[in-house]
Amino acid sequence: MAMDNNIIQELKKDGINKGLCRLWQMKLKSGLDIEALSKLFIQGIDFCISEDYPTIDYLRTHFKGRCEPYGIYIDDTIQGLTNIPDIALNGSCKADLNYTGYSVSRIYIRHQSEANINVSGHAILTIDAFDNANIKLHANGNSKILVYLYGKAKCINSGKRILIKKYNKKTY
Repeated sequence: MAMDNNIIQELKKDGINKGLCRLWQMKLKSGLDIEALSKLFIQGIDFCISEDYPTIDYLRTHFKGRCEPYGIYIDDTIQGLTNIPDIALNGSCKADLNYTGYSVSRIYIRHQSEANINVSGHAILTIDAFDNANIKLHANGNSKILVYLYGKAKCINSGKRILIKKYNKKTY
C-alpha cells in the first residue's frame, strides 16, 4: 500500500532544505510504499544520520509500527533477532541481537538506543553508533567486527577480532 503522498512531499521538502541531492530528490516520488521508503532510508543512511533526516519525532509520528519488518526500529524492545542484514535502531530501542555462521551485517545505532550483540562463527559486522548509544558486544569464533563510535556513543566489548574506532565528531 502506497504511503500518503503528503508524507512523501514533506520528506522531499525537508530533504531539499537539508541539502538532498537532485538524484535522491527524484527517488522520493508518489506511490512509494513503506518498504520502498525503508530501503531508501538504509541506502541513504549516511545523509539521514548526518542531517537528522527525518527527525526522530517525524519517524515516531509517521513510521513507528510500520517500518520494523524492514529493519528500522523506533523506541522498540527487540529480542532474539538473528542475522538481520541491515538494521537501524532509533530513539530509545533496547535490542538483543545475534549474528552467527557466515552472516554479513550492518548495524546503525542512534539516539539513546542500547544493544547487546552476540557474534559467533564467521560473522562479519560493521556497527556505526551515534549520539548516546550504548553497545555491549560479545564475540567468539572467527567473527570480525568493526565498530565506529561518534558523539558520546560507547561500546563495552569482550572477545577478539574487534576493531573499535572513536571519532571526535557527532556524525560522519
